[in-house]
Amino acid sequence: MHRGVHEFIAWIEQHPDIAGVTANPPAQAVDLGLIEERIASPLPADLRLMLARHNGGPLPSGQLLHAGAEGEHSMLRMLEILALRLEKPVRDPELLFPFYRSDDGGILAFDRSAGPVSDTWPIIDYYMESGEQRLVHRTFDGFCRLRVAEWTSSDFGTEFTLDSYLRSGERHVAIEPDVSIAHATVAHALRRAGRPEEALQAYLRAARCVPAQPWCDWESLKIAALLGDSKAALESATRVSARAPRPRWGQRETTPVMVADVLAVLAPRLSPRREQLLRIYDQLVEQSDSERDKLHIVSVRKALFAEETPPAPKALRTSSIPPSGDPKEWMAKLAEAYRQGAVRDEDLLLDPAYASARRKFALSGILRVRRGF
Repeated sequence: MHRGVHEFIAWIEQHPDIAGVTANPPAQAVDLGLIEERIASPLPADLRLMLARHNGGPLPSGQLLHAGAEGEHSMLRMLEILALRLEKPVRDPELLFPFYRSDDGGILAFDRSAGPVSDTWPIIDYYMESGEQRLVHRTFDGFCRLRVAEWTSSDFGTEFTLDSYLRSGERHVAIEPDVSIAHATVAHALRRAGRPEEALQAYLRAARCVPAQPWCDWESLKIAALLGDSKAALESATRVSARAPRPRWGQRETTPVMVADVLAVLAPRLSPRREQLLRIYDQLVEQSDSERDKLHIVSVRKALFAEETPPAPKALRTSSIPPSGDPKEWMAKLAEAYRQGAVRDEDLLLDPAYASARRKFALSGILRVRRGF
């Protein structure tokens, strides 16, 4: 038994009034065998051990599914639902194997496609409504360790805040430093806390994990461009512009033309790395969907090569706070609009209305505005 699993079992047995799994009898060998027969694979040893002690039930942050074929919280019942949703047979080794339902509606499931040895299966968070999947734990032991860390923290049972969200992400990073979503959680919290330099580094760490959350490089690129950090911008741009199928760009939450325009903001700082920059633009041209976007990126590339001013970005929307009046008053209004979410990072970079403002003011200061949830 791994340490985290031991701590998990010890905690729930010490808190029977909170952990409802203690009310259920252990799983029988026949129930565990039925699951293994249905999926044509042994269960992960730690999960098997857990079910042999506590066969499902409510926990402080969700529901541990039980071995057996009956009931809405049955592993086999949830497996059949996933098989229908994902259009795969139950025995398909690429079908997720569910074991836990989170309070937020996510289903935690083992990724059987990761290999034939069940004890090495990572854990995926699958959202039934959106179909989104993301790796959240390397092992079942990591899942157990993080749950115990959450339940024994000073935040347990208190009101959810930005600070508690940050501490939760930091706990996850401490336990599983190679999991991208852990660093991404920290980055998102730091960003909303008005700490852009730290957020940038956390996004970069998230993007360096394998597999990485595909949108982390886009987020780090925007912050790097506003902070004027050319090294971080080139690292992010190199990854986010890498050749990929069209659906991957949707996961990156950006487009080639948006990447091209954001990079152009940093052009004066990137002249020593011009060859690397031009290769990135070549990749962006090749991956653009429309001829209009291709022509725009080519125009930006030509301007950078000639050390001229690039064409204005293709704005996503018009500015909600156009520069005007007293500069201090305008900056105060812009900061408030950013705090409320009316102005976003990409607006500051892609809306032509802010191009002259970036030359006069340090718009990176807007990133230091604290925004709660």
